[in-house]
Amino acid sequence: MADDKSPKPDKYEIQLTQAVDYLRGNVKWSLVAFGAIGTTLLAGSQLSNLGRFQIDEPRLWAAVLFAVLALGAASYAVRTAQAVAYTGHVEYSQLTQSDYDFIENNRPILEGFDSVAALRETYQRIIAQRYRALMTPGTPATVLESNEHWYAYLDSMNDKILAYIRYNRIRLQVDRSRTELTAASIVAAIGLVGFAWAANPAKDNPTILLKSPASEAALTLTEAGRTTLAPVLGKACTAQSHIEVIVLNVTATSTEVLSLKTKDCPLVRFTMNDALGKLAAASP
Repeated sequence: MADDKSPKPDKYEIQLTQAVDYLRGNVKWSLVAFGAIGTTLLAGSQLSNLGRFQIDEPRLWAAVLFAVLALGAASYAVRTAQAVAYTGHVEYSQLTQSDYDFIENNRPILEGFDSVAALRETYQRIIAQRYRALMTPGTPATVLESNEHWYAYLDSMNDKILAYIRYNRIRLQVDRSRTELTAASIVAAIGLVGFAWAANPAKDNPTILLKSPASEAALTLTEAGRTTLAPVLGKACTAQSHIEVIVLNVTATSTEVLSLKTKDCPLVRFTMNDALGKLAAASP
C-alpha cells in the first residue's frame, strides 16, 4: 500500500464547516419565511374587498400603502439574507485589518508563528526553495522530501487560517443580518396587519332593536305620512284616523308594517318612520 504522506485534516475543519452550514441554514429559513409574506398578501388580496372600493376611497390607498410596506420589508430582508450567502470567499490579497486582528487575537491558530504575515513569508520562501530544489539536478531525496513536508504543512496552515477567516466573516454578517431581519419582521408584520385592516372594512349592518313575532297595531299618520303614503295606500285609507297594521320588523330607524285589507285600505307592505306616523297598540 502506498504511503500517504498528505497532511491529516485539521481537527477543527468539520466544526467550522458545520458552523458555517448552521449559520447559513438559519438565514435560509428566514428567506423562506419572508417569501411567505408575498404569498400571504396575494392570498389576502383575493379574499379582501379591494375590488369594491372606489378609486378615491381612503381604505384602498391605505391597503396599497401597507402592502408596499410589507413587500418592501420582505425585499430588504431577502437582500440582507443574501449578503450572508455571498459572504465567504476569501483570498490573501483581500484580507482586511479585521481579518488579521481576528487571527492574531486567537494565537493558537497560528501554531507558533508570530503573525499571519510571518506565516505567509515562510510559505512563500518554502515554495521558492522547493522550486529551486526540484529544478536543481542532483538534489538529495531527503531535501526534496523535507521540502514537500514543509510545503504540505504550510499549505494546510494557510487553508486553515482562511477557513477561520471565512467563518468569522460569515458570523459577523449573520450578527448584522439578525438585527436587520428582526427590524424587517416587525415592519412586515405591521404591513400585513394594516393591509388586512384596510382591505376588509367592517360591514355596516343596521342594528335591529326588536325582532319579535308579528303583532297588530294601529298606525296614526302625520300630514307628511298621508302625503307620502297616499299613492301606496290610497287617499281613502290615509284619510282615516288610524290604520290597522301588523308590525313585521323594527330597527333603529324604521319599522316595517303590513296594512290589513279593509274596505278603504289595501293589503300593502311598506316601511315607515317617526316622520310618517306613530304606532299604538291595536284596539281590543
